[in-house]
Amino acid sequence: MHRFVRLAIAGLVFCYAVIAPLPGYTEEGEKQVAHLYFADAKKPFLVGEERVLIDSGDPAVYARQIVQELINGPAGGKWATIPRGTRLRSFFLLEDGTAVVDFSNHFRKNHPGSCRLEQLTLFSVVNSLVLNVPAIDRVKILIDGAETETLAGHVALEFPLTADMLLTR
Repeated sequence: MHRFVRLAIAGLVFCYAVIAPLPGYTEEGEKQVAHLYFADAKKPFLVGEERVLIDSGDPAVYARQIVQELINGPAGGKWATIPRGTRLRSFFLLEDGTAVVDFSNHFRKNHPGSCRLEQLTLFSVVNSLVLNVPAIDRVKILIDGAETETLAGHVALEFPLTADMLLTR
């Protein structure tokens, strides 16, 4: 089933067909090791955690799995970076390499705040996508289908973000 979504970013309007929904990720494909980035429990940095995911060959489907795994949280010894209750509302992959990730309002509402925690949350998503999916160069974050200036008042979200390796150890 396809539904068409109208998305406006920085004054430009895009229309895309979105395949809905992907809850089970039952598509066949090749097993692929992804490195997901979660908060270090002892230091204010992101650390990688390996997950085996199914890569169907569609970068948008693979990227959705990565975001869903970030929402599910770390396997152990690390801190979750996505606030509790957050859902992935939609995901788009634009031809220019921009991934558009639309989170539910819990992404903002349940965020603990602080500049460093905001950075860790955002770049957990950005680094996990950019470093695992070659088709993604940058990530635009939306909340409840709308652009937002910041998540918690510190990191500008008006434009797409690129990976920040200075936050990763």
